[in-house]
Amino acid sequence: MKKGFTLVEILVAVMIVTLLVTMAVPMYDKTVEKSRMAEARTLMKKMLESKLRTLDNMDRENYSSGLFGFEHLDISVPCVNSTTGASIARCTGATIYTKDFKYTLLPTGSVSGSSAAVANGVCAVRRKGDNKGTAFLYLGELETDPDREKFLCSGSMCEAYGMDSTGTAWCSL
Repeated sequence: MKKGFTLVEILVAVMIVTLLVTMAVPMYDKTVEKSRMAEARTLMKKMLESKLRTLDNMDRENYSSGLFGFEHLDISVPCVNSTTGASIARCTGATIYTKDFKYTLLPTGSVSGSSAAVANGVCAVRRKGDNKGTAFLYLGELETDPDREKFLCSGSMCEAYGMDSTGTAWCSL
């Protein structure tokens, strides 16, 4: 009697494995994207807190890109060159790039449902993947609103992050 597997048994095993992989990959992608977003949100909060401390030290209320940039913040950010992706030792200017996001210290625009302009916020734009171009805003404050803990999304892919689109023109890729 021969021992081994028949062609049908091998095909059934391959189909089962293919089915399992097909179900697992989207869940894996979603989990990876959630972790990237959590990292971005944490970094944005640190940037905003550092930016506000710097403003306090300078006795100023609003940020000006001509006044200072990332080089004056008291946090370290893993910057990369926007075109080559090579690591940069020191972040400078009001806009920087990391592997997955573009961050801006001086976002502009408005928030849906409010006539207030954005002030003292930090913006992140997704640079890659299916959600490329989706913008996230961590608000320090609105010019006419003292509420400081707002995290908002702008763009057609906000739903992928479980968020409503609530703003316009904060920063773009």
